[in-house]
Amino acid sequence: MPCRYHTVPIDPSDLSWTLNDDQQHLCDALQRFARERLAPLLVNPATPDEWSHTVRLAAELDLGGMILPAHDGEPGLSDFELCLLTGIFAAGPLECAAELTLSTPALTTLREHNALDRLPARNIRDYFGGGDSISLTVPGARAGTAFVLSRHGTAPMLLASTRSSDASLVLVEPDATAGIVLQRHRIATLGTLSLEQVSLDRHALAWCTPISPASHQGGVGSAGTWLIKTGLYLSALLVGAMHASISFAFGYAGTRHAFRKPLAAHQLVATRLADMLVAAEGARLLLWAVARNENPVPAQDAGAPISGTLCSRIAPVRQLMRHVAASATDISRDLVQLCGGHGYVEGLPPARRFQVTPFFTLLLSHAEAALAQWTPPSGMDDRPRSNGARA
Repeated sequence: MPCRYHTVPIDPSDLSWTLNDDQQHLCDALQRFARERLAPLLVNPATPDEWSHTVRLAAELDLGGMILPAHDGEPGLSDFELCLLTGIFAAGPLECAAELTLSTPALTTLREHNALDRLPARNIRDYFGGGDSISLTVPGARAGTAFVLSRHGTAPMLLASTRSSDASLVLVEPDATAGIVLQRHRIATLGTLSLEQVSLDRHALAWCTPISPASHQGGVGSAGTWLIKTGLYLSALLVGAMHASISFAFGYAGTRHAFRKPLAAHQLVATRLADMLVAAEGARLLLWAVARNENPVPAQDAGAPISGTLCSRIAPVRQLMRHVAASATDISRDLVQLCGGHGYVEGLPPARRFQVTPFFTLLLSHAEAALAQWTPPSGMDDRPRSNGARA
């Protein structure tokens, strides 16, 4: 059946932009934590002991318990709520925010497909306390490669496996990693995280036990869900970083003087600030709209053609990922330029943002390219192509 490539438009009038009381309380608690424990790290990096204490304090916020409630029947955090909370962590260094929330995309994917029992550690809270983690993996541009952002070298990770003409998701446990990962090439060290490009044994990966798809949520199998969750997560981190950068830029422009008046009083600087604010706010509203729209298709729509439903879910996420990657790059560059001679001084927030942002936009761009496999052009089969599937 031909794929209806056009998407169902997101009508902002159908979305509520007002936080309810529970959402506001969650945001307030995290904002206090980010303001007191994370934002200062942009200027003064924490010692190992200080960072370990910060990780323990972050675990007490119980983000893991909110992702998977203790009682059956209670709804976990929605995609929109997770994006809200993840972005708040980015008030500090991006790599610190990523470490504290690294397992989120994998856990939400496994939750949606009823596969949490496959985890080595049964207590979800362990994945936010520094003791355990699930590596963030993104398919590479070539088949059989992947980018891995990890805190522990032996952490489990999710990978896409292609068997026949279907792409499924595989949870690779630590003891199986050595037999699947052929080569590792370290790209960067980001705090206590390492970013590596790995080569995979696709034949060994294909015979791993796949995660059972949950009746194709909205026409998207487990691998598609994983890429969507990863895209939303990385977008939330970068949007949060953009807004933290805007706050710094306005503060800097209001206190730094040139020609006997604040920088913000100069028309060209004010215009640049306005452009940065519009870009950051536009990215946030787009993230909110897409995240609120990312819900499983109701049961009464289960009979809808998979191809049309598939495109309507994935295309807005891909648009979001492209937009956020471009906006985050522009704002980190503009922030350095705004600060002039002090824009790239080691130890100042602009330099830290400018150095780290490209690695996260790299991951986001590759995730978007991989997700493109689930949005076939009109008139083509909507299944991922076996000869081009990325692992």
